[in-house]
Amino acid sequence: MSTSPREGSERPKAYGSAKDLPSYQQLSQRIQGFKLLTRFIARDQHKKIVEIENQMDRLTRVVDDFYDRLGSRNWIFHDMLSVDKIEQLLAETADAESAEKHLIALYRDQEGTKWWLIRLRSHDGLQQRLHQIERARMHYDAGHFDSCVLQLIAVMDGFVNDFEPGERKGLHARDPDDMVAWDSVVGHHMGLTHALETFGKTFKKRVDAEVFELYRHGIMHGSVVNFDNVAVATKAWNMLFAVADWATATRKAAELREPKPSLRETWKLLARHGTYKKYQQEFVPSTIASSEPSFSSNEIVMLASEFLDAWKYGRWGIVAKFMPPGLRGSKSYGQAAREAKDIFERYYLKDWSLNSMTYDQASTAEIRGKATVNDQVVELHFRMVFWTVDGKIGIPGHEEGKWSLAVWAPDTYFV
Repeated sequence: MSTSPREGSERPKAYGSAKDLPSYQQLSQRIQGFKLLTRFIARDQHKKIVEIENQMDRLTRVVDDFYDRLGSRNWIFHDMLSVDKIEQLLAETADAESAEKHLIALYRDQEGTKWWLIRLRSHDGLQQRLHQIERARMHYDAGHFDSCVLQLIAVMDGFVNDFEPGERKGLHARDPDDMVAWDSVVGHHMGLTHALETFGKTFKKRVDAEVFELYRHGIMHGSVVNFDNVAVATKAWNMLFAVADWATATRKAAELREPKPSLRETWKLLARHGTYKKYQQEFVPSTIASSEPSFSSNEIVMLASEFLDAWKYGRWGIVAKFMPPGLRGSKSYGQAAREAKDIFERYYLKDWSLNSMTYDQASTAEIRGKATVNDQVVELHFRMVFWTVDGKIGIPGHEEGKWSLAVWAPDTYFV
């Protein structure tokens, strides 16, 4: 099993199973302790602890089954993949070829994957390359797969080169063993390091036959000439998201490890998890229309109106207040306001009106209306999410927190 930098001097090694991840093993040990404890006290919590244990086992089973089915084809399980959808995909297919087709269909779903691209903004080095990523997405959607691949290879090489300035090595120059992600599902032995062996394969002669792997060396050196297909392009996206997970895991591994949580803290964490799961299960969607008397006094409607008015009149400090916590980070008021100005000012909001607000998912509200943007009348559609003070998706009315935009990208708000 891999160790953290504080626990040993060896570099991380690929995991044989998702159950080998340090975070899984630590939590699993604590759950066993709690199960023993609830045999004598707090017996009403035993069922909740077993449910959490079952959820953990399900997650690791899906990850391991994914790699058993698709790892040999150089597909990587990354954090943006839905466990529910992958579990369904594996259940509905019987072999690697059909599973691969279903997985590619997930990536081809523009509505489902546009949120993945937004999350890349949180990475310094990818944020500066968003124009390349967006261009690659346009080419991918249009079926221009070869140009999509070339863009994404350049993004990955540049991002990895920037990520560790002391190394100054792009992804193509890295030894696969140097790219093991500590405590991450991409660190599975059939994950990122396995795919990188194919990624860096050397070609000394031209290959005219169509290929279905992401042969970076052959593609960039002109040896592999027939790679214009959806499989190679989708594998490029898959690797980009895996590399982003590697960067996140590497940052976490470099930080000083926090002290292990106390028994009381762990109990609170597990209890909170169970409470939120119950909230999700009991959640019932509801909609309020602008024709209803209480519409204008609804909390979400008032917040959405505040945001849109601030956007309209260029009050960028107020707009920044609605930035998702994961993007806000430690930015000062001035830095956040400048970023809001840079992102929203290019979309001149002249007028707006709201038609409805729907609590469509747990902790999530969907706002619909109309707006005049850059002198064009468009349908307005955006979401807000309730976040707790410590940056977790929370339970409105039950936990302390605030509503923020789900996506920090105004071009996605217009239909």
